[in-house]
This record gives sequence, C-alpha cells and structure tokens, in this order.
Amino acid sequence: MQNASLSVIDANLCTSAQPSAAQLATLGETGVKHVINLALPDSDHAVADEAALLTAQGINYVHIPVPWESPTAAKFTLFAQMLYAMRDDAVLVHCACNMRASAFVFLYRVVHEGEALETAAAALHAVWRPEGVWQDFLTVQLASHGLDYLAVA
Repeated sequence: MQNASLSVIDANLCTSAQPSAAQLATLGETGVKHVINLALPDSDHAVADEAALLTAQGINYVHIPVPWESPTAAKFTLFAQMLYAMRDDAVLVHCACNMRASAFVFLYRVVHEGEALETAAAALHAVWRPEGVWQDFLTVQLASHGLDYLAVA
C-alpha cells in the first residue's frame, strides 16, 4: 500500500494514517488480512464505508475507536487481544494520523511480545514523540510492567 505515513513493523504488521477509499478498495491485493481502525468515526478523512470496502475483499475489519484526549487501558487491552489473535496474518493498524496506531502497536510490542523498549520506541518516534495525555498513558501502561517510558522518550 502506498501511503506516506505507512510504518512497516515486520512482515505481518504495519501502521498508518487513514487510508483513502481508493487504497482501501484495493487493500486485499497487498495481502492484508485484518485491519484494526483506532480512529473515531468522525475523524479527519474517515471513510464512511470502510468496513464494507474491506469485508467485500475478505478482510476482517475491527473498529476500536480511541478518543484522542482519553486513551484507556481497557481500549488497549481490547486492541492487544485482537492483535494477538491476528498476528499470524498481515495486519494493518490505522487511525487518523498514525499516532494512536503507532502508540498502541509500540505498547503491544513491548508488553506482549517482549520487544526491547528502545527498539520499539525507535519505530514509534519515527512517527511521532508522544506528549501530554499520550506520554502519560504510555508511562502509566509501561510502569505497570516495570518499564520506564521516560527513559526513551
């Protein structure tokens, strides 16, 4: 998929900003089997018929709307459960700007895959450097696993 904000994590996992309707309509050709959308339905450039475009291609679509101002542990837990179930196939995680997506994938890699904090943070920071509520969210989530996000922020 051609997308300036596409971040390839590994052979089965990518994050991106909101794909266009045209990109979504041909996503199946890329081998993607699952899409997790973390954006709100009224986010910038949201595609109203995203679920229909994807399911018509046999792509599993999961929408977990995460409000920008209030990411929660419960939303991350649901996301982690979904991603864990999908990880043997190609997965695209997206949101409006690839910020929520890259942050949730960063947490998943560190907490659930045991990836080194520094390695996972490098991919996150290639997209953005969380601050405010998002830095606080990452800090609290990682602290509950004995890790210090501020050491790599």
